Parts: sequence; C-alpha cells; structure tokens
Amino acid sequence: MAPTPPTIVSLKQSFLTSQTRLLSQPLAPTRAWRKSNNETSQGSDEQQQQGIALSEKAVDDALFKLNHRLQQHARRVYAPQATRHVAEQIDQLYWNAAEARTGRGGHGHGHGGDDDDGEGGDGEEGVGEAVEGLSLGADLADPSVIATIPLEWDHPAEAATQPVEAKRYAELAAELHALAERKREAAARVARLRRIQALLEPFSPSSSSSATLAGEDGGDGGGLKGVQENLVTRNGEIEAELSRMRVLLARVGGRVSQLKEQAGSRGAGDSDSSVGSLFSERGGGVEDVEMNEQRKVGMLLERF
Repeated sequence: MAPTPPTIVSLKQSFLTSQTRLLSQPLAPTRAWRKSNNETSQGSDEQQQQGIALSEKAVDDALFKLNHRLQQHARRVYAPQATRHVAEQIDQLYWNAAEARTGRGGHGHGHGGDDDDGEGGDGEEGVGEAVEGLSLGADLADPSVIATIPLEWDHPAEAATQPVEAKRYAELAAELHALAERKREAAARVARLRRIQALLEPFSPSSSSSATLAGEDGGDGGGLKGVQENLVTRNGEIEAELSRMRVLLARVGGRVSQLKEQAGSRGAGDSDSSVGSLFSERGGGVEDVEMNEQRKVGMLLERF
C-alpha cells in the first residue's frame, strides 16, 4: 500500500522541528578563535597587551552556562505544542488564501461577459461549478460528502490533456465510494449488534452482579432476578412439577376406578352408601359431603 501523502500541517511541523533543533544545538567557539586565543596567551608582551587571553577553564564555564540557558529557552519557546500550533496557523493561512483566490476567480468570470456573451456564459458556469464543488475543509470521511464526488473528472478537456491524472482520479473516486459503502454497511451492522446487546443486557453476568449490589443497597433488583429462568431444563422445576403431577394423576385414576367398581358391585340403589372419598383415606358419602357443605353455608348465613 502506498504511503499516505503528507499534509501541510505535517510538512510545516517537521520543517519547524528541524529548524528549532538547529537553534537548540549547543554553542562552541571555532577553531580559529581558539587558535587566536592560544597565540595571544603564548605570545610576546606586546601581543598580550593588544588582546587579553582567556583561560580554557573560563571559556568552558561560560559555554556551559550559555548552553544550559539555551536548552532552557528551547524547551520553553520551542515546545511541540507551540510548533504544532504554528503549523496549524500556517495551514489555515493556506486555506484562507485558496478561498480568496476562488472568490476572486468567480467574481472575475462573472464580470468578464460585458463585451462577449460567450465568455460571460463560461464565467457563470465556472461560478456554478465552484458553488457545487466541495467546500474547503470538507470531511471526506462523511458518506454524504463522498456521495457528491463525481466518479470521473468533470472537465473533459483537462482529462484529455492529463490522462494519467484523470485515470488516477477515477480510481481513487471509485475506491472512496466503495469504502463509503463498506462504512455504511459496517455502521448498520454495529447499530444492529448494539440493539441486540441492549436486548440481551439483562442476561449478562455484569448486569446480574450490579443488580445484586443494588438489591443489597435497597434497590428494586433487576438483571437476572427480573427475568424468568429457563424452566425446560434437566432436573428443573418443570420436570419436578411433572413428576408430582404423574403421581397425583395415578392416585386420582386409582380412586376413580375404585369408585366405579364399588358403584357397579352395589348397584344403582346403593347410592346412599358411603364410598371412599376422592381426597381422603377415611371415606364418606357424596351426599354427606354435600349436606355438610350446605350446613356450613347455613351457619354462615345465620351470623348475619
């Protein structure tokens, strides 16, 4: 994959960084100055009177202090944030100059048709193209902005004179539209997955733990506590209830069969005889049960 072309901000920032690095280099006297200083200190009395020689220690101490202050100045003045800010200002100046040139060009074309109607028509078309084109600083990551970019170069004459650039533009525009479509599909998939995640949030362990803490703090609970568990599982509640129902059905079926056998053996005239109760082991007639219930209802009505 080809490297991304550098932007104006990155180019200017790298240039400013290199220049400030040069200004931050430690200073040192030249060889000619050191040679002249040594000759002055080792020369005759007349030469020593003409120029005062400095000792090596004094020169080194002065250079150390000077370079230390220079480093402090570089850290304070040439900070990376300041360099970045200056590069952004330069970039903004470039954009402002481009906008000014675009405005002057459209204005000039608009007034250039006083003597020639054809030139005036071309000027109006140029203004329309400038209005319909992308605005400076447009976000090319926005699908709505990408949709306004044509797939081919709008000027056939320029495309004919520069076929390589026109072909490159068509390839980049097609790739940009394809990437925008992929981004739209990815955004739709992310939105769908987020909706699914929101629906499954009550089942997550983190939601259960937070709900437990909320319940301990006096909250209304939630999470897994507010969701019915899966009942159709091995050794679950449904299986236990079905086992109890099977036992009850067997008992009820046995009692019903006993009632039918007793009714068949004693005949239809023995309806007053006592038979085993359906729900009691001690037995009792059906009519006795009905009379007992009527007596209870009567006693209840007498109280009012």
